[in-house]
Amino acid sequence: MEQNSSKGENSRKTTYYVGAGMVIGAAIGMIFGLMLFENLALGSAIGAAVGLVMGAAIDAQRHH
Repeated sequence: MEQNSSKGENSRKTTYYVGAGMVIGAAIGMIFGLMLFENLALGSAIGAAVGLVMGAAIDAQRHH
């Protein structure tokens, strides 16, 4: 049986920065959340949101 596979000679690797932006933003947000708000969850949520927006903006610029 032959399966359809996207891995071939002509396949290109695509890079998305949204996930990386969320992870990095959440990590940085945890640090600032503890320093500014003394609340780890609040800083993590704010950082993840900022990272999501930044990653989406980078993706939009690179795919434009």
